[in-house]
Amino acid sequence: MALKSWFIYRWRQICASCVVVCAVLCTGMVVGWSVEVSRIMEDPNTNFNLTINDQEWLVSCAGVMAIFSTAASGMLVEAVGPCRLLGFVLLPATIGWILMAATDSLPWIYVGRVVTGGVGFMVTTVAQPLLAEMCTADVRGLLSSLPEMMVSVGMLLVYVMARFLDWQNTTLVCGLLIFPVSVAVLFVPESPYWLLKKGKEKIALRALMQLRAPEHDVDAELSTIRDSLVQQAQHGSFLQQFRSLKEPGNYRPVVLVTVIFILRELGGAMVIFMYSVFFFVNAGVSIDPFTCSVLVGICRLLFTLISASIIDRLGRRPLLITSSIICGLALFVTGGVLYSDDQGVGWVPLTAVMVYVASFGLGAGPVPWILLGELLPTPVRSLGASIVTSIFVMSLFLVTQVFPELTVVMGLRNAVLVFGAFEILLALVVFLFLPETRGRTLEELQNAFVGSSALTPFSHASREGYAPAYGSTFPSSSQIMEKVR
Repeated sequence: MALKSWFIYRWRQICASCVVVCAVLCTGMVVGWSVEVSRIMEDPNTNFNLTINDQEWLVSCAGVMAIFSTAASGMLVEAVGPCRLLGFVLLPATIGWILMAATDSLPWIYVGRVVTGGVGFMVTTVAQPLLAEMCTADVRGLLSSLPEMMVSVGMLLVYVMARFLDWQNTTLVCGLLIFPVSVAVLFVPESPYWLLKKGKEKIALRALMQLRAPEHDVDAELSTIRDSLVQQAQHGSFLQQFRSLKEPGNYRPVVLVTVIFILRELGGAMVIFMYSVFFFVNAGVSIDPFTCSVLVGICRLLFTLISASIIDRLGRRPLLITSSIICGLALFVTGGVLYSDDQGVGWVPLTAVMVYVASFGLGAGPVPWILLGELLPTPVRSLGASIVTSIFVMSLFLVTQVFPELTVVMGLRNAVLVFGAFEILLALVVFLFLPETRGRTLEELQNAFVGSSALTPFSHASREGYAPAYGSTFPSSSQIMEKVR
């Protein structure tokens, strides 16, 4: 009964969030489609004579256009609004998938891959801050975890289809799934934050009424959002966001979230997901590599679902620290086994990779994207998200592009050990600098990095609304009043 009343009070924002989340399916399919490159190389009916260089570029070129699309996403969001932008860009993605499925020309495969990659990562850039602005604090962690879950669904879907279908039919299905989402997202209420920044107060009020239960005080929430925007002198200009980025309280969280994303990618996650067939073949795993890819997809989806169910209870920070440490240890085990050259323990790399994927799904996968929506201050949220994701895509492109050559130069075992070291470094950075965001409103989180000692978390200097990262959480008003008394 309690669960039923919980859902009834929140069903509007849940339904709207689910539609937005479905758009992120495109991102998962872009990542998962990399396994089809191996399928194309094996297909005797294609006219393509793919070289190793072609394989590398077909895997990594999705990030080329994504670098530019994510960099431009902040400006586009401010111009047309996040919901409308999602609807507009998903249609070209549909065309890109169908083009790839229908063509017999390798250059057109590249064109489709670049278009779908650019749109896929732009969608993630836009969707995560939009979810943070649409949701109330009590469900923001759960709903903000859904995009990572949908990425896992998209990857798993492609992995399964790659196991049983030819690559053309798999690609066509991807395009057919995206089209209805591009239509449905146009019916989602626009972000109240964006509407207020554009001076559309009546429409913003209507959007909140569509997202909240009838008994919710939408006037009070609208007033809180308005006051926050006024205090930050934010009127919707993208140029003003650049000016606001000079403030320490604004650029510090952008830098921190960017570092988290870079270290996550240097930890080898996308190498395992995008080069899964290549990885398992070179690791000496005896099981069919496409079956291994399906197992990876199932494992990631399962543990991302678990993460979504516990993240609002356990918090972002402990999940990310624990996840990064386990990921690092799993990679160290994998590297150690590869060093032993023992053919009788070929099952160990698969087991260790599954542990890595499970741990990644619990924390290192979803938490950085949640922080992208929660930790970036309102005055620079769209610009900050654009900066973070464009740098993330650059890192992803570089890692996926150089990985095959890296395995030739230093060997897969050494590459895996380097990835593990970056995972441990990520855990250390999070431990030292990341405050807990669970259960706090976006307005409260804007004070997280205000003050001269914001990047020295063990300092005892007090700052309004901020607690050091060590044992971190943000003090509530009641806690502050108890201390005063």
